[in-house]
Amino acid sequence: MAWDYTPKEYEKQAQAEPWWDLERAINYGLEGKKLDPKILQKYLPELRIPAERKVFLELLLWNKPF
Repeated sequence: MAWDYTPKEYEKQAQAEPWWDLERAINYGLEGKKLDPKILQKYLPELRIPAERKVFLELLLWNKPF
C-alpha cells in the first residue's frame, strides 16, 4: 500500500487508470507482488518509468537488444 493514498483512494485510482498501479509498483517497489507479463506488455509503452528500467523490462519480455 502507498503512503500517500488511503486504501479507498488507491483502489479508486487503480481502477480509473489500470497502468497507474503498475507504474507505481515498478517505481516504488513490488512489495512481494509479481508483475503480470500480459498487462506489462500492454502498458509498457505508456509507463512513466526510468529509461533503464523500461529497457530492462523489454529485454525480459521480448528479449529485445538495447
